[in-house]
Amino acid sequence: MFSHPLHPVVVHFPIALLFTSVLFDIIGTLWKRDSFREGALWLLILGLLGGVAAAVTGDWAEHAAEKAGIAESLIEFHETMAFITMGIFVALLLWRLILRNHFSRNTAIAYFLAAMIGLGTLSATGYLGGDLVYEYGAGMTRQN
Repeated sequence: MFSHPLHPVVVHFPIALLFTSVLFDIIGTLWKRDSFREGALWLLILGLLGGVAAAVTGDWAEHAAEKAGIAESLIEFHETMAFITMGIFVALLLWRLILRNHFSRNTAIAYFLAAMIGLGTLSATGYLGGDLVYEYGAGMTRQN
């Protein structure tokens, strides 16, 4: 679709925003600062919007990677992990909205455990994407 792959450019935004959202939650909880908790909510929303952009550009990149000979199973695994990750963070957003961004001690512990799982799947997804590029050459121009 584009002469330069956009997916590698776009994916860094949701990764950074989602990690920072959880960091702001931790700071807000430890320091009892509602401003950090409010910031965490907005970072989560922006991270999910960035995730949508990453999914769209990833779909464009998928076709080019398949044409370059990258095994479809590798691409599909990366894509599946990305959807699982997005699902976890969508669930976290809905959870926050239902609780109106206020957590009891028990719901905060459960939320942070789910967020850590989300960050784990986010990291794994990023690792797999990097592997597609650096190990298998997805998006790389072949030199003769």
